[in-house]
Amino acid sequence: MLRGVCILGFGMVFAALTIAADAPTATIALGARDAKATPIRTGFAHTGGGNIDVQQPSADTLVVTMSGVAVAGAHPVCDSAAGFDFVLSQEFGVALADPKFKAAKVSVEARIIGLLRSQKHGHAEIAAAHASISSGSEAVVAVDLPAHCAGAGRNVSINDKTGPIAKSIAAGTFNLNQQFSISVSHPHSVWPCKAASAEFAPDPALEPLWISYWEPFHGANKKDFGFQVVVKVSPN
Repeated sequence: MLRGVCILGFGMVFAALTIAADAPTATIALGARDAKATPIRTGFAHTGGGNIDVQQPSADTLVVTMSGVAVAGAHPVCDSAAGFDFVLSQEFGVALADPKFKAAKVSVEARIIGLLRSQKHGHAEIAAAHASISSGSEAVVAVDLPAHCAGAGRNVSINDKTGPIAKSIAAGTFNLNQQFSISVSHPHSVWPCKAASAEFAPDPALEPLWISYWEPFHGANKKDFGFQVVVKVSPN
């Protein structure tokens, strides 16, 4: 019986040591947030999604995903346009649990996945996607992804990634700023024609009626669509 108790006690101590060893030494604590997704629609147009998803899958990681859809078709009287403007300001603190570490390392990476569809006279585009971390008025690290456009019947599937870009920092309070925008346009026409679209959100953000079965990206996997930024901290 005593031997069993000793084995059980040793197992509990070993498990506690394992948990302590796996616990992150540098952590992120979320603070105040100001996030907005603003739809724009004129004429024969549609928007969907408009999500700004902020997740913290672990104590040392922050993930922000912006996703939305904009579609514009031919209106018989006026030009059509649609879009989404995303902006986020997320305050967060970085702490070091182990006193032997005097500094932390923050890394930022970004990716954008989605589809641009245009027709003979339609146009679709995404503006440059941007994310930066600042401390007060001082910029710490930033990432940018290029703008893309499609027109004159051209269609584009986009899967861009940049980073991770890392920088040494002291523990303290920081701010993540993130911007992203999509837009589409179509001139007026009395003749029915297909719509132009910028699709950067998972299903069912885009209503199937706006695209046909024969559309160029039929069957595309859309579960990861959107502009995503990942921030990680670690002891330096």
